[in-house]
Amino acid sequence: MRAPGAATRALLPLRYAGRNALARPAATAVTGLGVAIAVMVYVVMAATAESLQGLAARTGDPANVLVTSKGAGSAESSRLDLATARGVRFAPGVARDAGGATLASVEKLDLLRITVAGGDPDAPADQRYTAVRGVTPAALRVRPALRLLRGRLPEAADEIAIGRLVPENLGPLDVGDTLHLRGVPHRVVGVLGARGQFFESELWVPLETLLGALGERQASQVLLRTAGPEAATALVERLESSRQWSVSARTEPEYFARLERASSAFVYLGNLIGALLGLGAVVAGANTLYATMSQRIREMGTLRALGFGRWQVGATLLVESALVAAVGGAMGVAGAALWDGFGVSILGLAFELDVDAASALRGLAMAALIGVAGALLPARSAARLEIVAALRHS
Repeated sequence: MRAPGAATRALLPLRYAGRNALARPAATAVTGLGVAIAVMVYVVMAATAESLQGLAARTGDPANVLVTSKGAGSAESSRLDLATARGVRFAPGVARDAGGATLASVEKLDLLRITVAGGDPDAPADQRYTAVRGVTPAALRVRPALRLLRGRLPEAADEIAIGRLVPENLGPLDVGDTLHLRGVPHRVVGVLGARGQFFESELWVPLETLLGALGERQASQVLLRTAGPEAATALVERLESSRQWSVSARTEPEYFARLERASSAFVYLGNLIGALLGLGAVVAGANTLYATMSQRIREMGTLRALGFGRWQVGATLLVESALVAAVGGAMGVAGAALWDGFGVSILGLAFELDVDAASALRGLAMAALIGVAGALLPARSAARLEIVAALRHS
């Protein structure tokens, strides 16, 4: 029997691993599917976290200043008396339109339980928490990136406008449909679009309508438009140091940046879930390889008898596991890519997933790690097999 040449021995791990993976389709499919599921969930979770962070980063105009009550951490918790809200509209530095009117929007923002389309207004199971914003016509003038895709802004007390992604949370809705706000039916008269911003998941009603529904006479915020970022920064300093008005002022991007920081918890959660799924895939892969190796001991002993070294026999298992994991990883990334652009809703906040190349590459790296880690111990055991004992194994 002639011993294999150096080139044959060098190529053994790659050639043998590929043929063996194809020769055992059931074991290969189980292992690959486990890796694919782990990678897909990890990539989707990572894309969700990054899309949420991107949503906060994209919302807000650097030329806008957001004014809330003193010390309020958010617009929802702000209680700004209407006299102050109407007064700050005329602060020095606020821009004016061609007609001389100040570009300022007094608004009320709250998170309310809204009945889904076609649901029972009295059934809690048919209700979803949704951000509701009370506005005046000035709300669009201070937000150049926001536009009406269809219809118009609400004017009457029983009218409502919806963000483009609201149907992801409340079911199929469009102009002409009806939503119930605090048990009162409201007709949808417009659809708002601001790609990649929070406003696409909100409901807009006339300011007085929302104040009446909540039984309040206090606004949440005033959004002031300035000539540009430098003017906005100067206006923030002026309002913060003002003795006339006791308010908190921030540029709009600065306000939404805190939401971006808050979403980091979701990033950690996504990474934790991905790590747990990866650990499960490693254990499953190791178990599969151990079970396979127990049936292939004589086979490995034969390879050793033919002149193949310990490291080459062990490397075959590593390469085999890596190949299966690579295929599973590619399947997982392909499955995750199907979610790209998919609308999701988390606690009433709707947005679209962005499965980008960076997320896909991290998923493939995770698959490679699973493949190598799952095969390390079985490969080590295979490399330590004694030739005579392996050949006698039945």
